Parts: sequence; structure tokens; C-alpha cells
Amino acid sequence: MAGSALNAYHNQRITWSAPDPGVGGARRATIRVPLDYRKPGGRDIEIGIARHAATGASRGTLLIGPGDDLGNRGLRLLGDLLGTLPSALVEAFDIVGFDHRFMGASTPVFCDLTPEERFWVFHYPESFDSEIRYQATVAAKCSAGTLDLLAHASSRNICRDMDVIRAVVGARRVHYLGYSYGTYLGAVYGEMFGDHLGRAVLDAICSPDWVWRGLFTDFPSGGERALARWCRWAATRDADYALGATAAEVRARYDHVLAAVDGGEQVTLMGFPLDRTLVRLIPVGILNSELAYPVLADILRHVTTGRQLDSGSLEFLGRMFGEPKEESGTVAQLAILAGDASWPRSPALYERDMRAGAAEFPWTGAALDGIKAPAFWPVAPAEPATELGAGSGGGRYLLVAADEDMSTPWAAARRMHEVLGERSTFVTVADTAHHRVFPFYGNAELNELVGTFFLTGEAPEPDHVCANPRRLLEPVATERAAAVGG
Repeated sequence: MAGSALNAYHNQRITWSAPDPGVGGARRATIRVPLDYRKPGGRDIEIGIARHAATGASRGTLLIGPGDDLGNRGLRLLGDLLGTLPSALVEAFDIVGFDHRFMGASTPVFCDLTPEERFWVFHYPESFDSEIRYQATVAAKCSAGTLDLLAHASSRNICRDMDVIRAVVGARRVHYLGYSYGTYLGAVYGEMFGDHLGRAVLDAICSPDWVWRGLFTDFPSGGERALARWCRWAATRDADYALGATAAEVRARYDHVLAAVDGGEQVTLMGFPLDRTLVRLIPVGILNSELAYPVLADILRHVTTGRQLDSGSLEFLGRMFGEPKEESGTVAQLAILAGDASWPRSPALYERDMRAGAAEFPWTGAALDGIKAPAFWPVAPAEPATELGAGSGGGRYLLVAADEDMSTPWAAARRMHEVLGERSTFVTVADTAHHRVFPFYGNAELNELVGTFFLTGEAPEPDHVCANPRRLLEPVATERAAAVGG
């Protein structure tokens, strides 16, 4: 597309709000972008952004990718980061975040989804036929009357929005920090707008091969590994929680709860009945960070013995369920998953995979390997997914991978490193089960390394390993550990 067609968007005047405590003291604004970049000057949509000016002499703009996953708001992440980033980065960079199109502050789309339907990603099937009806209903509700907007939901269009943001804030190039889905956006942006990308840190990395059914089908194996790791940890705390003296005993206790819920028995958490989805989804949310391991142990003890939850567990559950899952994030999530690449349409394929997944990975295999709402999306992607590593991209990448991350496993990050090639340097954070390590986990070596990369461009040696001084468990021998010298 000729740059002149976007001049009006790049040069638009914006008005910044007063500092907003809701986004860490950043100033909010709303900008216009084309709904359809093939037709700039036609229908526009609004993108909500926020900018925190460098507290010292500005050395450039650091753009924060939108959210930890597709269902989380980028502006919320910006606020979390501004309270956590090393002070040297806050001093040196104008830090900009945004909600991606069709969610939060960016032309949100609502479709009257029920609370159960908002959890469609991890919905646990009662039967294959009932799951077809459930997932088809979610897709139909999200697309009915909204395709004039949602047909333009895609990672490539979000990256185009990112480049408008870059121009509007007056940056010739931006540096970039992205997590989970934001790591894929960072890689796509580097292919599409390489001349406008400086240094990028990707943490909790999506595999470039996932787009996007692979995101689902890769999860069950990582989930089983994460649950097994927690069981090992809980067994070392038998004196505290009495869940079992071995990992097998702990797993048997949790499996007993699963079987009871799946069999129709009433199992409650603080008096609230658990269904097939929640009894799995709550541990999934907790196992994204080993720092929350005690919460899961406390919950399992509560569910099986009735013992009152401690204050830390109550606070954690309050954050998890204190406000409903934002509907516009759920809707946009589905539209992007379907808008980047077509999903198989054969029910027989999904039924086969669901049954195989349930047998091999009994915790989440049936839910993640089965049919999902994008299989019923009524329109095809408007353009192919971006080919990463094609040789035309720009930017320099620092890739950060916790070796025991459940949701974005080490192997996925390694695959992104292979694709990006010499433009990337790979860092493993050893003996760590945490999603979004920098700066949230508090690994001082990693925080210093990332800060140095952003400030000076200096990267560590290839395949650098950051030790975990406060590791919870002794490491076990794996191919991954051998590959990083652990």
C-alpha cells in the first residue's frame, strides 16, 4: 500500500488525557485507523492507546504488545508493567500500550455471550455431539450482525494498527515488548514493517507453527507436564497440605475430584459448584506461575476436606473471578483465531483427535484437541498468514523462555528462534514455571540482561541460561535440560 494513502492517519492530531492511575499514570488517547487497510479513507475504527513519557531524557519509544493472550487488554498490561519495569527503562523510554481492535477501548464488539460461553477455549465436552452444538453456537453468536467489523480481525491488521500508532506518537522506529500472543505480533510486525522495528523482546513465546489450531493441540502435553510438576512440589509439602507423600498420591487425589465432577457429583469451592470446565480451568490459571503453587494446594485441600481457604488463596481467586471475563476480548479472540488462518471443517477429524487426546492427556486433551468455534466461522481469512523468517524482515530480537512454562513451552520458543535465525538471541530461564518472566517473576539476572538489551543493544552470548536462585524443585533430566546444559 502506498504510504500516501495512510498519511491522514499517520499525521492525525490526538489529545492526551490527564495521567490515569488506571493505566499506571499513563495518558490515554484515541486514534483512528482504517477498518479495511485495502480501503483507507473509508470506514474508520478507533484504537485506544496510552503513553507514559520517559521520566528522563527520552531515548525512544517502547511499544507494548496487546496483552498476555488474546483475551487480555493491552492497556491493563501497560499499567501492570509501569509498576514493575526496571526504573532505568521507565526513565529512558516513552512507553506506549494499546488495546487491539474490537476489544476494550478499541471499538469493542459484544455478542451477548453467557458466562459459560466466554470460556469456550477450555470448555470441557460432555460428548462430541453436544460440543459441536456448543462451539457452533458461540461462533454464530459472535458473528451474527458483526462481520462488517470482525471480518477485518487479524494479526496483520493489528500490526498495521501498530504502525499507525508508531507514526502518531512521532517515532521513526519503535522498540517492542510482547508476551504470549504479543510475541507472534512482534514477529509479524518485524516482517511487515522491519524498517520501523528496533530492538524487540519476546517473552512466553508462541510457536510460529501454531497459527492457530496448533496452539490448542500443543497444550495438553504441556498441561500434563505442568500438573505433574505441581504434584511433585505438593508431595514435598505433605506436612503442610496432607495431599500425599508422593506425586502419584497427589495426582490421585486431584483425579478423584475430576472423576466426581465428571460423574455428576456436586463438588463445591467456597459453596460454588464446580463443573467439568472450571475444575480444570482453575488449575490451568494457577499453574501458569509456580509462585501460585500454594494456592492450588490450598484449594485441593479445601475441596477434599472442607478446610477453610487461607487469605492468600481467597485473594488470588478474587483476582481470577472478581470481575467477569471481558466479553469483547472473547469475541475478538475468536475472530482473530479464525481470521489469521482457516481451520479444518471435518467433524470426523476433530472427533478422532478429541478421543485420542482424552486417552493420551486425560486432564485437558478432550477439551483442547476437540472441535472449537473457529471451525464454524462463516468467512475465510482475507489474506494468508505472514510467512515468518522469509529474509525480508527487520529488527533484533531477544527471545526469553522459562524452561517449564506451561502455556508457551520452551520448544515453541526454540522454534521461533529457528525461524527468526540470526536476528534473534535465545535466553532460557532455568528451573522456572512462569508465564511472562520479565520482569514479573523477579529474576534479577534476566531483568538486568533485558534492560541492557533495550538500553544499549548489547545481547548475551548465544543460548544464554539464567539460573533461578530460588528454584522450587530440583531439576529432572530432560532433552530440554540437556539442550541448554542444565
